[in-house]
Amino acid sequence: MNTKNSLKLKTKLLSLFFFIFLSIQLYAQDLLPFVENYTKSDYQGDNQIWSLAQGNDNAMYFANNYYLLRYDGVKWEKNALPNKTIIRSIMVDGNRIYSGSYKEFGYWYRKNGQMNYVSLSKWNKVFKESNNDEIWKIFKFDNQIYFQSFNGVFILNKKNEIQEVKFPFMVSYCFVVGNEILVGSVNKGVYKIKNNTFSKIDNASVLEKNIIHTIQKYQNKTYFFTKKSGVYVMENGVMTAWNNPLNAILKSANINVAQFIKNHQLVIGTASNGLYILDLNDGSYKNINRTNVLMNNSILSINQDKENDLWLGLDNGIAHIEVNSPIS
Repeated sequence: MNTKNSLKLKTKLLSLFFFIFLSIQLYAQDLLPFVENYTKSDYQGDNQIWSLAQGNDNAMYFANNYYLLRYDGVKWEKNALPNKTIIRSIMVDGNRIYSGSYKEFGYWYRKNGQMNYVSLSKWNKVFKESNNDEIWKIFKFDNQIYFQSFNGVFILNKKNEIQEVKFPFMVSYCFVVGNEILVGSVNKGVYKIKNNTFSKIDNASVLEKNIIHTIQKYQNKTYFFTKKSGVYVMENGVMTAWNNPLNAILKSANINVAQFIKNHQLVIGTASNGLYILDLNDGSYKNINRTNVLMNNSILSINQDKENDLWLGLDNGIAHIEVNSPIS
């Protein structure tokens, strides 16, 4: 064999060896779904994304500190409230984008390519001078819109009348679970609210002295996601710690948000270790964080769009995750 042919053979062997080595390394790694990141320079706004939702116009809307961001897949828009306060929460209902802020809540609507804002709190003279409420969550129940602060809720009925209900204790968030509203208190457990009265949930004393960040129902079981004590599950009135290896990891990661999504998956956003995507069929999970693809480890908000893609509001930026894409 001459030198030229020998050199070609060595080159081919080295290339083959490198290809096999690279393939083994890639195969050994957990395949992650495709992630697209958006920084504040992309949308020309602020860092934190406190809340997000998809509108009936298919555009994505984001509560981004002083801005309501709108993204139609091509162009970013940003709008500010008349009083320039921080937008903490949004919720879509029909053609309205409800938003909550400091001593302010109302709704946005789109007309002639522009976003317009109507203040409900100002029109109803809801907030007094001494009131320091900030609306951190908006939800719909029994055809009424609830604007929740940590001190109480303001309930908007069909006649555009607003009723205030004060909390008798400190509250993290309210949650619509089935046909009832559950209230996660701070250190006092979980309560139901019905006809503006509060009643404590039985057999849930283990949740006392815990801050509850999410309550959701899945397959006749109610899941309670606490900030620092992991996840608890109630079935047939019996409360137990979630029997999943991921639970021990979540206790140190600090749960911020969680949501059951389509295709039997559970997504959990943490304060210190990014996002966990759990396959409820086989128990496997993926962890997407700053070490692999996310820009930031603190997940502030989660929502799934009509294409079943996942959107994350981060402490610094936005992430779009194709959780069901065949390409990883």
